[in-house]
Order: sequence, then C-alpha cells, then structure tokens
Amino acid sequence: MNAKNLIAAAAVFAITGSAFAQASSEYVEFTNVVSTKSRAEVQAELAQANAQARLAGNTEYVEFGKLASAMPRAQVRAELTSAQATVGSSPEYVEFKNVASSKTRAEVRNEVLQAAGSARQVVGS
Repeated sequence: MNAKNLIAAAAVFAITGSAFAQASSEYVEFTNVVSTKSRAEVQAELAQANAQARLAGNTEYVEFGKLASAMPRAQVRAELTSAQATVGSSPEYVEFKNVASSKTRAEVRNEVLQAAGSARQVVGS
C-alpha cells in the first residue's frame, strides 16, 4: 500500500510541476509578429503624439533647484544639540540602559508556571 501511495504522489507532483512550469513563463516571443505599419508611419505617429502632448515621457520628474536654508549651519547644529538635550526629559522618549530585574530567575520561573497553570484551569473549565 505504501508503494502505491508513493508512486501516486510522485505522479501528482510530476504533473503539477510541469503544469506550473508552463503557466509561470513570463517570456513572450515577439519574433514572429508581422507589423501592419512601416517604420516611417510609426515614427510619424510618435512625432504627432509628442506634439499633442499625449505621451507621458520620461521627463516627468521634479527638478529641485539649489535648496538654500534660511539658517546657517552652526545655528542648525545648535538647534539639534538643544533638541537632543531636551529629548531625555521627554515622556515620549524612553531609553533603556541596563534594566535589571528585582526578581531572581527562580521567582520569574515560578510566576510563569503559576500563570500557565491558571490558564490551563481557565481553558479546561
């Protein structure tokens, strides 16, 4: 019975593997495409579309000129330093430095076991 199941599974994998291999091909062959227009006609259409601004070109970008700050560099650095000094007293910023627990490893382990036991009782009831 195991041999039959193994052979059946191998056959299914072989069939589905080849089906997915054919379906996932993103390559499209364009070598046998017959054009209905000449190169000159296509270029004329392109020039006309460009003249009428119907094409989204690659020139659509934001050009940033020279950005000038209203403050000198020294003033910006001083502002940064004062901001960094006040961040330490802000309630929104908490810096954890060598946080030590007041409980021993055994106490924490016992708490976890008690919590797990009470959770089992709640689930089991």
